[in-house]
Amino acid sequence: MLLKIRNNELYGSEMTEGREEFVVVRGAYKRYGLKAVVLNGLNMTVEKGTVYAFLGPSGCGKTTLLGCIVGRKRLDAGEIRLGIKYKSDIGYMPQEIALFRDFSISETLTHFAWVFGLSKQQLKKRKEELYSFLELPPETSLISKLSGGQQRRISLCVALLHNPELLILDEPTVGVDPVLSHSIWQHLKQMSTVGNKTIIITTHSIEEARQADRVGLMRGGILLAEGDPKSLMNQYGFDTLEEVFLQLSYKQETGENFDIDCQTVKNYPKPEKKPKPPVKIKSIFALNHLIAHFLKNYFFLRRNLGILAFLLCLPIVQCTLFDLSIGRDPLGLKVGLVNEELAGEGDCSMFTNANCSVEYPASCRYMAALEKKQMKLILYKDEESARNATKKNEIWGFMHVSHNYTESLFERIILNGGASDEALANSEVDVSMDMSNQYIGNLLRRDMYFAYMEYLENLYADCNWPVQAAKVPIAFQKAIYGNIYPSFSDFAVPAILQLFVFYLPMMFTVGGILMEKREGILERNLISGMTLVEIITGHAIVSMLILVVQTLFMMIVLFVIFDNTIEGSLLLALSLLFLVGLSGMCYGCLVSVLCDTDTAATYMGLGSFFPLAMLSGMFWPYQGMHYLLRSIGWFLPLTLTTEGFRAISSRSWSITHPVVFNGFLSVIGWIFFFSISTIVVIKIKKGIRNIM
Repeated sequence: MLLKIRNNELYGSEMTEGREEFVVVRGAYKRYGLKAVVLNGLNMTVEKGTVYAFLGPSGCGKTTLLGCIVGRKRLDAGEIRLGIKYKSDIGYMPQEIALFRDFSISETLTHFAWVFGLSKQQLKKRKEELYSFLELPPETSLISKLSGGQQRRISLCVALLHNPELLILDEPTVGVDPVLSHSIWQHLKQMSTVGNKTIIITTHSIEEARQADRVGLMRGGILLAEGDPKSLMNQYGFDTLEEVFLQLSYKQETGENFDIDCQTVKNYPKPEKKPKPPVKIKSIFALNHLIAHFLKNYFFLRRNLGILAFLLCLPIVQCTLFDLSIGRDPLGLKVGLVNEELAGEGDCSMFTNANCSVEYPASCRYMAALEKKQMKLILYKDEESARNATKKNEIWGFMHVSHNYTESLFERIILNGGASDEALANSEVDVSMDMSNQYIGNLLRRDMYFAYMEYLENLYADCNWPVQAAKVPIAFQKAIYGNIYPSFSDFAVPAILQLFVFYLPMMFTVGGILMEKREGILERNLISGMTLVEIITGHAIVSMLILVVQTLFMMIVLFVIFDNTIEGSLLLALSLLFLVGLSGMCYGCLVSVLCDTDTAATYMGLGSFFPLAMLSGMFWPYQGMHYLLRSIGWFLPLTLTTEGFRAISSRSWSITHPVVFNGFLSVIGWIFFFSISTIVVIKIKKGIRNIM
């Protein structure tokens, strides 16, 4: 049989009489970039019921061609015709293991049995057949504990599990014992002759390929020759296929019998539309695929109880730490006091019978009121020593009381506008503060003020003066919404919930999809007939189930154990949180298709966390932002939802109120935005690829 290649077309290729063409490739072109031509007008024919061995060096285009045959890549030009219609009729074994390494053999086969739609009886029967000839370890063995050769046998077992019409095996015998390798080849030959299965194998072992019915010698994106091994060796007068391959490669390199260079791009075709994939899926959504996804997650979480415990306990720990550390007023703050009314080392215990008398120091009344505010007073002899203590960070500031404070205060109260300037000056408590910490400084100023008002009211009562006259003539009535003395936690709890509910499903989704991409499992499932719709739906349901439990735990911790405020409809609040979690999951899908590594996903997650937290008005009112940032903040995913949740929890507003309604509208809009963006990215990147 003489094979001569002219313009990338085969001449003189003999076909076996009576056999139909099962895999036909004609004029296949594929390149990456402008010059990286991978397939250059390739032609190939595989007959039904034969074993076809693909030979060629790394980078010659074998894997790309196989990807086009199984429908995971699309040719730039050319045609591929198969004797099957659906992906589920293909058994595919990739170069990498592409298995769940934490699964047992039994769990692995159970998962893929659901992917292929096998019944329990069919699975049991196939197990008995495949365990026997592949000499598999006990089915309880974990994939991660097996040797490389054993793992490849499990991968081959998965490819054979559903007894496919077309079997595509990428290096099936690498790392396998020679005896077992021979057994595998014998079984494949039996499958092709007795079972009429069509098998395509790629291998680096040229002599091993002699067992195939036909071989294809590929180099530089061109099939140099194809035919049965003996005919090729006889034609070229060599005893080995390796010598035939070397001879053809030399002729290709020198241009003999080849009219074009395999690397040329001058005449690269430019079709209007790329050829359609040769196989299709049976349905966009199948229940057995969804069950397979649930089983996969069940097996994974059962094998990784630490991860499950982390997912469930993390929200509890975070909310507990928040309530124990954030929003509580600092207690026992040290403040200095220079009280000149107390002579020498004396203190207030020297005086008794607190009444309306100048004999009892009014400053002692004030000190008692301050101590009720959990303020720790440190006495100093003079202002200089108190100021030095403040500079050394021993105290947060100090107060100074003059030696005739009580007399001056009584004069100020009794004479009012007739009091002398000296009395007015000496009746004041001078305060010098360390205001480097805004919150503590303002807290101390607040406590000093309220303690003074309490002390003054008590003094008026003891003196039988009108207590109302001691008050500032502003009366704060009962708050319309919230508490008249609100805590920071009431403001921050909605923000904390929103962040947790948004980022927890995002992290789980990104981790799950990237793991499957990295291990090649996602690619294998897609080739097996699963769709992205099924995979993403499965991830969404599992993420939402875990989020429901996490949210329940967070609500119990925040609103039951620590009794944070929630006045409105609990159902409405939970509905908003559910949608926020769904948007976080959709964002996780977007991150997982944009990023191909865990590092890139981590950077993207952290890079979005801080702007989202700062610009969404979560920890500081948006009214305090720069006006440009305020205009941006309204469009972020958690801004309106946080305001909406605050309106529900603190104001009891319903969904008919614009603030709550806008929160729901915003989160639904972001769900659609993330979903559409994910679809667009998948279209641009032409699918989800394995991480190399």
